[in-house]
Amino acid sequence: MTEIELKRKMKGLWVDTFHDSEDYVNLIFDTYFNPELVEYDEQGGEVVSALVGVPYEFGNSNCKVKALYLCGLATNPRYRSRGIMTRLLARINAKAREAGYAFTFLMPADSGLRLYYRDRGYVNAFYRVIDNYTSIHDFNLEYESLLMEQKEKVAELKRRLYESLRGGRLEALTSDEERNAVENGIVDLISEMESGQRDLRIIHSEQDLRTAIAENRIDKCGEIFYVVNPSGKVTAAAFTVRKDKNSPVEVRRTYASDTGSKFKLFQEVKRAYTDSSMQVYLSAVDMDRKALWYRTYGSVMPESSQTGNVSVTERVYSLRAHTKVYGMVKILSLYEILKFMAETSRDLKYSILVREQGATEVMKYVVRNGKISTHTLQEDEIGEHAATDIMSVRDVAEIIFRRQDGDSIITEAFGIPSINASISLMLD
Repeated sequence: MTEIELKRKMKGLWVDTFHDSEDYVNLIFDTYFNPELVEYDEQGGEVVSALVGVPYEFGNSNCKVKALYLCGLATNPRYRSRGIMTRLLARINAKAREAGYAFTFLMPADSGLRLYYRDRGYVNAFYRVIDNYTSIHDFNLEYESLLMEQKEKVAELKRRLYESLRGGRLEALTSDEERNAVENGIVDLISEMESGQRDLRIIHSEQDLRTAIAENRIDKCGEIFYVVNPSGKVTAAAFTVRKDKNSPVEVRRTYASDTGSKFKLFQEVKRAYTDSSMQVYLSAVDMDRKALWYRTYGSVMPESSQTGNVSVTERVYSLRAHTKVYGMVKILSLYEILKFMAETSRDLKYSILVREQGATEVMKYVVRNGKISTHTLQEDEIGEHAATDIMSVRDVAEIIFRRQDGDSIITEAFGIPSINASISLMLD
């Protein structure tokens, strides 16, 4: 089968399975299709099962690991329950391991699919929460409530800066020159923020970001909002979706260089959808970094006698109660993952024993002072350890990719914190 024919048949299977628009599927395949990073099963001249691998990097400009995102996993209904996709997953993971990818990851659409992938070696790894705002919420007043906690001079300086910010919708710009300038500013903002991020967060290439922006143009439900400062620099951007007029506005991803720009951005979204409630998606990593007790503006009904006053309430967050699983991971190179953790958290000190699936030898991983060393245990050395001391790669993955509020006894027992993994702006 020629590459062109394979591409055409895989696109057809994708459309038949997920019912995405032709423009959307063309965007994905024109941007990311690489015959070296796909797997498929052909029967009777037709592609009956397939998946697409998209390469990404995680980390920051100084410390990175390679990962492969698996998407478009589809099997013709007439060929399901035959183990075809299981074989495709095994082949793409073997191929990715050989190519130096530290892990593969995917985003199951529901709990049933999460169970399916769990049975094939994947573990929960990416988590998010959703902040809900009513249709009468005023983000200007919420920001003002935050300024009340600042010293007077600082608050006044931030207030003037906030008032100087201007925002809008990328889709509403009619001038190509202005639109290109804002689009370039959004790309620069995200790239700058990701270059200095910590933890195992996804890094987007310029191509990835341009594709995400193009995807919003294709998706009739998607819009991109932005904020610029007086010098014209983009300081915030939000990728939003509203499925229909009765649905809330979903702010799927937010980038902001400062708090004022973030609230101005949310107010711009609110101004565009005055009658709609809002759902703001946050990675659990971002949620974990603000206090569980977070002071925020409490909206009041327009007819209330308190209208116009700033009312401050306290909202309690709980990762355990509100976090939802967003994606799953299968580790292919434990060494690369542990090396990344050691280099980004140089105070880590631990040693663990791991036996890879199907292997007879046991590897000892030792992390000290930002470095990692390994040692293969001999038979007599293995005998010195209880069976419970030896973990599988999956066991370690469960520990590393656990939720940030996971049982503290894990950290105390192994000395391994959560890796704080995060993904965003994926083609989901």
